[in-house]
Amino acid sequence: MSTNTRQSFTDTTIEVRKFDPNLERVERYYIANDPFKTHFSNAMSITFPEGERYFLRSVLAYRDEISDPKLQDDIKQFCAQEAQHSLVHDKLNETAKRFGYPVKAIEAVISRVLRGRTEWAKTSAFWKRYNLAATTCLEHFTAILAKQALTRPDIIFNGMDPAIRALYQWHAVEEIEHRAVSFDVYKATGGSALLLRIVMLITSFMFIFTSLRITYVLLHHDGVAFKWSTWKSAIGYLFLPPEAMLFRVIPDWLTFFLPGFHPSKYHGDLDTRAVLNEVGEYLQPVATV
Repeated sequence: MSTNTRQSFTDTTIEVRKFDPNLERVERYYIANDPFKTHFSNAMSITFPEGERYFLRSVLAYRDEISDPKLQDDIKQFCAQEAQHSLVHDKLNETAKRFGYPVKAIEAVISRVLRGRTEWAKTSAFWKRYNLAATTCLEHFTAILAKQALTRPDIIFNGMDPAIRALYQWHAVEEIEHRAVSFDVYKATGGSALLLRIVMLITSFMFIFTSLRITYVLLHHDGVAFKWSTWKSAIGYLFLPPEAMLFRVIPDWLTFFLPGFHPSKYHGDLDTRAVLNEVGEYLQPVATV
């Protein structure tokens, strides 16, 4: 058991909100009628529900080793937020299912892999630690994406369906709020900085590879995976200004490897309250116990 000293360094209020989207009228290509951009978004959304449940299991596996009441409360709020994210992205994924995409089959593969890791962690200290490290790394990655969403909405949300834009804005705000929780649990329970950096390299590659692989499956389903218009959109969105999504995140990604890195040192100046006001019609607070 850890000593009764400060373990939480979260400097923001972690507030749980219910997001109630109306996705019934969402069109097949809900970002500027663009198959690649839409399916890249769909690909990430498909990974979120099982991914976030994996995050919950990985953090909760260490809950009994935490002595700081503040960090215990952070964990509770983190779990409640992530549970809401899973539920809402399930609804977005239902939209893709409505158009006949093989969402259920993709989710089954993701579930098998991540739940397998959780099972291994029940008997392996290495996998228990690895799961928390992977969660910590992916939480930083999602915080980076959240920053992009909140600081460059003109790029990220250009042509996006308003309800889905609001969904991602809400999700981004909450990723910023709980960006440090998994990191604090990892450090409080004696996690290795070296392992964390190695896992960041692995998980970053796997996150991008998995997102692109699922995007390809969805594009192939539509018969547009090898059309020049699809490739042109992909190259511009991922690599070329003004969008250049993969290059745009590199500076923030590199901060993870700096000595003394802590998530609370970054992105704390974002105007999340203004964003929440913008999407307020979709939100209501959720009581947690």
